[in-house]
Amino acid sequence: MRKSVVLFSLLIALTACTHRQPVVERSLSDGWTLAGDTLDIHLPVSVPSVVQQSLYDAGLIPHPYLGVVEEELLWISDHPWIYTTHFDVDKELLEKDVVELVFEGIDTYASVALNGQKLFDADNQFRTWKTDVKPLLKPTDNLLVVDFPRYDSTQLALYEAHQPRLPEKYAVTRKAPYQHGWDWAPKYKNVGLWKPVLLQAWSTARLENAYIVTNEASESQAKLTLHLDVESTSGGDMIAEIHQDGKLFQSFPFQQENGNHHKMFSFNIQDPKLWWPNEMGDQTLYDFEVVLKENGKLLDSRKITTGIKTVQIVQEPDEKGFSFYFKVNGVPMYAKGANYVPEEMIETWINPDNTLKLLRMAQEAHFNMLRVWGGGIYPSDDFFNICDSLGILVWEDFMYAGTMYPYDEAFLENAKVEALEQVKRLASHPSLGLWCGGNEISEGYYNWGWQQSLEWSEEDDQAIKAGYDRLFETILPMVVDTYDGTRPYWPSSPSKGWGRPESLTQGDVHYWGVWWGEQPYEVYREKVGRFNSEYGYQSYPDYSTLQKIAQGESLSIDAKVIAAHQKHARGTRQIDDFIQRYYPTAQPKDFEEYVYLSQLSQAYGMEIAIEAHRTAKPYNMGTLYWQLNDAWPVTSWSSIDYYGNPKVLQERLKVLYAPVLLSLDRRDYQVFVTSDLLRNIDGMLKVSVKDKEGNHLFDQEVKVEMNANQNKKYYVEGLSECLLNADPQQVCVKLELTEGDSVLATRELF
Repeated sequence: MRKSVVLFSLLIALTACTHRQPVVERSLSDGWTLAGDTLDIHLPVSVPSVVQQSLYDAGLIPHPYLGVVEEELLWISDHPWIYTTHFDVDKELLEKDVVELVFEGIDTYASVALNGQKLFDADNQFRTWKTDVKPLLKPTDNLLVVDFPRYDSTQLALYEAHQPRLPEKYAVTRKAPYQHGWDWAPKYKNVGLWKPVLLQAWSTARLENAYIVTNEASESQAKLTLHLDVESTSGGDMIAEIHQDGKLFQSFPFQQENGNHHKMFSFNIQDPKLWWPNEMGDQTLYDFEVVLKENGKLLDSRKITTGIKTVQIVQEPDEKGFSFYFKVNGVPMYAKGANYVPEEMIETWINPDNTLKLLRMAQEAHFNMLRVWGGGIYPSDDFFNICDSLGILVWEDFMYAGTMYPYDEAFLENAKVEALEQVKRLASHPSLGLWCGGNEISEGYYNWGWQQSLEWSEEDDQAIKAGYDRLFETILPMVVDTYDGTRPYWPSSPSKGWGRPESLTQGDVHYWGVWWGEQPYEVYREKVGRFNSEYGYQSYPDYSTLQKIAQGESLSIDAKVIAAHQKHARGTRQIDDFIQRYYPTAQPKDFEEYVYLSQLSQAYGMEIAIEAHRTAKPYNMGTLYWQLNDAWPVTSWSSIDYYGNPKVLQERLKVLYAPVLLSLDRRDYQVFVTSDLLRNIDGMLKVSVKDKEGNHLFDQEVKVEMNANQNKKYYVEGLSECLLNADPQQVCVKLELTEGDSVLATRELF
């Protein structure tokens, strides 16, 4: 057992399932050639590689993120590409019973052949592809070829062949939706071997998967389950051992049959140290080693790092609808955070050091949750290791977003294999809090008029809805329940569209009435759901970011480079509308000041929303704004731009998401004290009002007595009269909560 260490240099020790012996592994990362079929391109490359990255590295294309280059790079995804490599195989590897060729990620359609023998056709970016190749291997000069057809043409043919017509072309492809263009992303559809390629060799049996989940936990005892996928070439009596601190902790004898079989073994830990989200407690982690043996002979081993934590979603009826909140270790948690999107358009550029910096900025702003949005990619173990160490609970979408999907048996089986792999890969991470079917799929079906716009017949509609139910209501929850069983499953986020009244009384809501509906920021005070899992407003990135992408071009609101990095059709106009609405007297002297005003406007709007959400506690129990980060330099809803520059909103979150928030109710000018502390408060609230010259207009103190995890409004005699009689442009209200000699929270409101 150990407490989490934040430094990334130590995160290697947190990586689950890294140590493997006597399974033999050989990397096939070097010695590849990338060829452009009819193009005169033959590049030496290393894997992981995607074509866009390798072409840029070779100086054959401009940087995909800079200037105005998107249109001139779109040809890449509709051109055939071939990766080839020659490799030798050593005697130790060839002596094993099984030698598997493993592709951890192929993006996306590809045919794989070894020594002239076709092995398989890949069609899912999110799966591992592997097969036994021992009969085909030679000691020297093995030829491995991965042939990528034209992606755009392949996808279009599949889309047009599908009847009835689906809302989006990307629906037919298990590939990151955001690469097909989003309102913050260009249409960079990557092609290539985006994850490592290797050979794995073993004899008798091996651990294909090993992970540990927490079923129950209290201060006195935790009940855990060890899950193993044991693959063997012959059956027999075997034993699985759990070691901790180099000592045998528990052993489980079992009978293994030939083939791959899933095993589950229960065990207990006395007086456990629990894992808690940020600012609720420590992030204690446990290190285990799982050893597989037969007749005393070591066959395989895995190191697993996990935390002891339980999580559930509570939905209980009340006078207004149904609650929706997370309980962690039996304690209600108010969720504070954002939506996380892929950190790069070119996946191979995702850097764990940058991920650490980004998530540290989130932690420092008091985040305890991130929602991994379903239109991107499943994050790496690096991401989850960091979340484990920082106490950031992860709402994990499966990678489906904004469309209905095919429902033929081949697609559903492909989806099931993908889900199995991801659930098993991530189950040991204590930061994993929820599996969700996807993003805005049921909302789209019920609210976006697909039935009419795509001219579905009643029979078509029924078939598509039945296919949705099979995938999101049957297959995915079955995988989560069977192979994890400890995390809740939520079919789609949101559960109801923001135009429907019940979206504010049950489930989670994506409230987009301010951005999409162009309502004023103040509407956020009226549209408070049980759990606001998406809402937001755009701003420009840091001015230095705009200077980088401009590459010397003069910057203005009308500059071509600004337009190229604004992907929402109304975005530029809406940013300007809200600057004019909320800063009517501002006279920015140049575009740099105008950019800063856009960030002030965004921060002001999000401040109204977050205050409304938190001061509605416990009716509202979560606020996750859209979005934390960017996948490239762009004008967007993010609080941290692509280069890691915090916007005004990110700095303001350090107050808005603090464990204790002091707020002024703008309806009656009384004071909310909102506490997420898991202890009582016995303190004093000091309220003062000053004018622009610093003259005191009002001073008052109020005794504050609150229970743990409580939100309470305090009446401050005379405050409303003072503020109603003052010019709101001329005064500042200061709120301060003290407890003894300690200051728990301060707030200045202009």
